[in-house]
Amino acid sequence: MTLKIYTFICILTTALSFSQNTQPDYFDQDWKKTSKEKASFYRIMPFKRIGNLNLIEDFYMNKTPQFQGYSLQNDENSYVGDIVWYDENGFDSSAYQFYNYSVPSLTYYYPNGKKHKTIQYKDGKRDGLTIIYHQDGTVLMKGKYSKGQPIEGDFEEVINWDNYRQNESEKETVIEVSDEPLIVASPQIQTIDAPVEASAVPKKQIVKKIIKKKIFWINSKQLAEETWYEVGDYSPHPIKQVNYDVTGKILQTIEKNDFEEYRNDISNGAVYEYYVQNKFAVAVKSKTDYKGKQKAGEEIKYYPNGKILEITKYSNGERVGDQIVYNENEVITKKRTYKNGEPFEGNFDENISGIFMVNQSYIKGLKEGEAIVKTDKDSIVAKGIYKNDRAFNGTFIEKKQEDYHELINLVNFKKNGIQKVFNYYIDNIIKTYTCLNGVLNGETVFYEDKIIIAKLEYKNDLPYEGKLVSSETATIYRKGEITQEIFYKSKYDRTEESDILKSKYFTNGKLTKIVDHSFSITENIQESYEGIYKNEKPYSGYFSADLREFNYVDYYENGIKKYQYSNNYLENLDNYQHQNYNIKSIYKNGKIVDGVEYIKLNRQFLSKYWKNGILESFDFDIFAVHYFNRFHFELKNNSIEITDLNKEKKGKIVSEKAGNKIIYKLIIEDEVIVSESSLDLNNIPEEFGTIVYYESENTIEAKFVDSKIVNNEKRQESDMLYGIFTSNINTSKTITENFNTIVDNFSKEENAEEKVGKRDIDTYLTGLRFNQSKKPEIGILILKNKNNSYDLKSFFNGKILEERKSIDIKNIRKEVEIINSIVQKKMNNDLK
Repeated sequence: MTLKIYTFICILTTALSFSQNTQPDYFDQDWKKTSKEKASFYRIMPFKRIGNLNLIEDFYMNKTPQFQGYSLQNDENSYVGDIVWYDENGFDSSAYQFYNYSVPSLTYYYPNGKKHKTIQYKDGKRDGLTIIYHQDGTVLMKGKYSKGQPIEGDFEEVINWDNYRQNESEKETVIEVSDEPLIVASPQIQTIDAPVEASAVPKKQIVKKIIKKKIFWINSKQLAEETWYEVGDYSPHPIKQVNYDVTGKILQTIEKNDFEEYRNDISNGAVYEYYVQNKFAVAVKSKTDYKGKQKAGEEIKYYPNGKILEITKYSNGERVGDQIVYNENEVITKKRTYKNGEPFEGNFDENISGIFMVNQSYIKGLKEGEAIVKTDKDSIVAKGIYKNDRAFNGTFIEKKQEDYHELINLVNFKKNGIQKVFNYYIDNIIKTYTCLNGVLNGETVFYEDKIIIAKLEYKNDLPYEGKLVSSETATIYRKGEITQEIFYKSKYDRTEESDILKSKYFTNGKLTKIVDHSFSITENIQESYEGIYKNEKPYSGYFSADLREFNYVDYYENGIKKYQYSNNYLENLDNYQHQNYNIKSIYKNGKIVDGVEYIKLNRQFLSKYWKNGILESFDFDIFAVHYFNRFHFELKNNSIEITDLNKEKKGKIVSEKAGNKIIYKLIIEDEVIVSESSLDLNNIPEEFGTIVYYESENTIEAKFVDSKIVNNEKRQESDMLYGIFTSNINTSKTITENFNTIVDNFSKEENAEEKVGKRDIDTYLTGLRFNQSKKPEIGILILKNKNNSYDLKSFFNGKILEERKSIDIKNIRKEVEIINSIVQKKMNNDLK
């Protein structure tokens, strides 16, 4: 069927619908009402109405359909249900489905006014039967939905079943009206009780495992494409597809293994695309061969009349060889060659960012000759000449960032004259700048919403006079020197004085002052806070740290830090544009002695609380994806109290003297969880517990650990506090010394796991567990000889397994690894 014949059929089939309406509304190209003589479109009036909805049916002046869809009567841009736009040839251009909370069923029509389909809804989504009709009134397809998901029967679409758009104007109410809309001449809504066909109400819901998507040839009951889908827990997945020509001849059959495993795409076979109207195939638009998920073989594009438009060859997903383009008279108009997927020889049309189409020639893979850039509206926006793959003379479009482009003007390879920077669309100007022989010379103009917001003159590629605007900042120059730098709340708010966060001032190019509006200090409320620099370093006044997640302000007098102002940062994470500081800390000799000291690490944050130069407590905060926890440490009553915020657990580390040794204990909820004590290496204890050996300053040391937790669940509840204790406590130090050691470790290390309990594997060596009978059970015993060598003895089930004598310190780790592997092998054999 040729395009002319198809258009003629559209005219004939549309005549009935149009003839029923003697006073259509006419619209010009910009959709403003006009006369018939000046119109580009017309709309069927009066509307078909159902409930609070109008069915909008728009046509081109040649009676080809342009749009069909329901909208709210009080807002025609608030769409409901399925909507579709058509191009000038009557083919589907774009289609969407919107939630429908208004009526229980919607009916759609062919251009000639005959019923096309009915869709039942519930809670906004398709629910119940969707029926597709032939123009003779017979049913072509019938499919059943449940909560928006296709569950049984045949459908015109499957893969986007849950892709609904929200209509914010629509109220979530259902109006009880008939399934068929009425044509009414007045605004009053009329409804009738229409009979329900017996076939439209299933007697029993039967959920099948297979559903089908079907595409029919237009004005026919012959299938063009039929796809079988398995209905699973997630989106339906295709398992078979058959394509037919208009006579019913099978073109191909695709089986389950020919689809991509986790997608709906064909990996082996031909992909057919069609020119469609209301999802009926009018003609084949393209046929593309795939092999192993990639294009391989030929891709053939067709005109609507079935004649070949373009043939492209592919190998492993890349264009190769000759691409041939034909006109509608089957005459070759272009022949171009690709190599390794890139243009190599001939004249090519290439897309830039989906907006521009550039026509240019290549010779042996290099751009050569004239390049013409057009918009999607086919208007020329740039025309230039390439030499040896380089832009030479004329105007060119260059993509700079994701949405940023430049329209450049070149003379002999160099920028000359006015250059334009724009955001996606060419009329959305960001700035223009002037060049002379590739060097910035002249005026640069900055725009926001097409309005000039600043100008800057350049001389010899350097800013000279005016304002330089960049995202959230602006820099002012006078006679080549920077005089002021302005920081705004955002790149969208930079026109009013109230949009300014802070300003920096310069004298002779050097920073001399800052005026900051981004914070307030509770004890001294001001509209802004001033800081004075000397030799570009803070000297007097207020200076913000300029951090995003956590910020604070230092106050200087005569170049010396006096105070720091801060707040509870967890309560102010979203207030980064204006902070209120109500915590005051005091400096002495450059260090905080009263108040809170903050340390920001990689994914951790430390808050140290000082009083009269003594550290009393600190908070350790850990951040991760979807995770936050705070550990609070406090030196109190000759003990270290630790609070785990997430688990709401509070522990206490205490020490006590037993004979000649110090025993440290971790107590949680008045119960001793674990204890540690120093141990002479050659002193074998006679008690239940574990000896832990570790390397320290080129020698082996030991401590005795007695874990009191037997219940695994209780161990997991206490694992963080348990890990902190075993990883950080040194039994040879006092409580205060251990507290300071912990805070030092947490202040320097950036591995959170080490801080909360995973021992440093570089120092940990091995261990030996004693059983309830106070005898060695499993592990390795280490004894030191007089010549500073070591003897190793391994145990398993209370029996000696291996022995090593006189091992030098530099070889001891290797020997321990060998013995451990023997013990592990023995354990594995016993478990079999």
